Amino acid sequence: MSSPLAASSPSSYPSNPGLVPSQVLDTERLMQIAAARSADYRGAKPFPHIMLDGLFSEALLDQAVAELPAASARWTTYNTVNESKQVCSDAGLFGPTAEIIVHALNSAPFVRFLERLTGIAGLIPDPHLHAAGYMKVSPGGFLGLHYDFATQRELKLDRRINVLLYLNRDWDPEWGGALELHSNDPVTDPRHQEVAIDPLFNRVAIFNTPNALHGHRKPLTCPKGRARLCLSWYYYTAPPVPGWAARSKAVEFRGPLDPRRVAIKAANMLTPPIVFEIARKLKEKLKKS
Repeated sequence: MSSPLAASSPSSYPSNPGLVPSQVLDTERLMQIAAARSADYRGAKPFPHIMLDGLFSEALLDQAVAELPAASARWTTYNTVNESKQVCSDAGLFGPTAEIIVHALNSAPFVRFLERLTGIAGLIPDPHLHAAGYMKVSPGGFLGLHYDFATQRELKLDRRINVLLYLNRDWDPEWGGALELHSNDPVTDPRHQEVAIDPLFNRVAIFNTPNALHGHRKPLTCPKGRARLCLSWYYYTAPPVPGWAARSKAVEFRGPLDPRRVAIKAANMLTPPIVFEIARKLKEKLKKS
């Protein structure tokens, strides 16, 4: 299992629900974690992942739990042979604290942290929280092993990263609910590998989603009135578009013609799109090295 890494002391973070997203996390500390743990993340088995403890103010998360939206038709209930859970993706139902946490993890500083940690450039958060947000699994609930959906169809993006923030104070691992990460079919493949991450309070699990078999199979045995709670976010990248660089245009001001600008525009029109695509890939490779 990946070893937990505590952030700065939770008491060092503001807990006022009136704070702004940039105050929710210590972004400088996040970048230090990304630099120190990027190799661990990318080399983790059975697929790239990490868990981090203590990133948030505990008082802030307690407030997010207290603001859990009431049961309504705007919660989506899944009750099949494969899963038993509820999801609320409508941030309009969230209380102020949860809404600010959501915006903080959809913000540029957190996206930069994810890019540095995972090595995936150009990550895009989902402002619609499609299938994300609050997740609640009640006693007897479970989530069968599965591969996540691969695309966000509304935005036409490829899914790349999951982030799960657990909100379960005083959770007893004997109740179940551990996130299982599997390399492949645990029944048919003798090379099968598994990692289990208990859903403990103020713990964040981050993992690559393509070809990531995961779930929590055993029905929960937590007491009545308790549930396995988390907030979730999904991050995407835009599919590559051949010739995109050739179509890109800088700001153009009206006025006297600049001979240099005319020459650059003519060169762009005459250069084959494949040249721009090769240059872009080379630039990304140099940036990662």
